[in-house]
Amino acid sequence: MLTGEPFPVEKQAKDLAAPSGEPSGAANFLFMGTSVISGVVRAVVCRTGRATELGGLAGELTARRPADAFQQGIRQFGFLMLRLTVFLVLFVMVTNVVFHRPWLESLLFALALAVGLTPELLPMVVSVTLANGARRLAQHRVIVKRLAAIHDLGAMDVLCTDKTGTLTEAKFA
Repeated sequence: MLTGEPFPVEKQAKDLAAPSGEPSGAANFLFMGTSVISGVVRAVVCRTGRATELGGLAGELTARRPADAFQQGIRQFGFLMLRLTVFLVLFVMVTNVVFHRPWLESLLFALALAVGLTPELLPMVVSVTLANGARRLAQHRVIVKRLAAIHDLGAMDVLCTDKTGTLTEAKFA
């Protein structure tokens, strides 16, 4: 279950020494979710729950992902728009005060300008664009679980995939 391989792995009874390197490569360790196909097993439980290898993987899957390049770009664009809007609002206020316009009308105009410049539809435009990309990928039998991954896929030069065990077992056919 940990390696994703469909074939059983033979284990040997050995001393309870800690494995070197990856725990999944240890010939004398069993992991949660292990099924015994043949033979007899007597095991000592070393870890339970989230302290197990499988529990650690589950914790990583439920942890919040760090922001990817697409999300950082959208956030930077939002902050750029915010800075531009604040600058323009202050510029309009200062200009109206310099020309001795009524301050209440100047404030209302500056607020209307801020509301008008705020890209309220930006999240919708981004979502619709990414959903359109997911729909086009679905026509080529590609499943997209995370819409932001479409940006990462578009920025990719080389994609290496594996369903044969070449990468997970480090063996070439």
